[in-house]
Amino acid sequence: MTNDIEKSVEKLLRDAETVMRSLEDVDPSQVSRENWEDELGEFLDAMEQLENTETKVYEHIFDETSGKGRIREYLRDKIGEPVKSERIGRVSGIGQYARRIRELRNEEGFVIDSTRTREELGQNDYFVKEVRDVQEKNRITAQTRYEQLEEQDTCKVCGRGVDHPEVRYMEVDHIESFIDFDDPVAVNDPENLRTLCNQCHHGKSASDNIANRR
Repeated sequence: MTNDIEKSVEKLLRDAETVMRSLEDVDPSQVSRENWEDELGEFLDAMEQLENTETKVYEHIFDETSGKGRIREYLRDKIGEPVKSERIGRVSGIGQYARRIRELRNEEGFVIDSTRTREELGQNDYFVKEVRDVQEKNRITAQTRYEQLEEQDTCKVCGRGVDHPEVRYMEVDHIESFIDFDDPVAVNDPENLRTLCNQCHHGKSASDNIANRR
């Protein structure tokens, strides 16, 4: 693995040199709205190659092989530090990294602040406060999920169903927070479950994240 990292870093440096050389060939006074792709083409291509190489470096540096796994590992390394969403995107190599971060928040005990809950953060910053141990908590089984959606097929908050044009799918939601529930078995009792549409579930999750940080 060390040899792989060395080779990847060497390629990263070579690509960076290519970017610098292509940048030297650009005359800013000649760039306009009409010709910017022609004037900046080589530089933009070199930058894209550099970004691709950077992601390859992360694939060798981190133990996790999936994009979500690398986000998990990277954020664990950064507990107590602000991190840029752009860096998370490059570390993961995936476009939907924000969704993966929400999953880590809601399912794996990651307590992550954003600018909505920590004013000093930049617009695209995150801050990992801690990672709570939720391994002992039982997840909702496929059978329990199916039974809940069969019994209650419309959103408990807004009343809409999957046939509504603005609803993409239905979620089975914990009424009392999955992370904070004391009993790892009773957390998935039907009395603690309800059906929400994807929009209401997303709004509820955001509210829970704010409440958990106060």
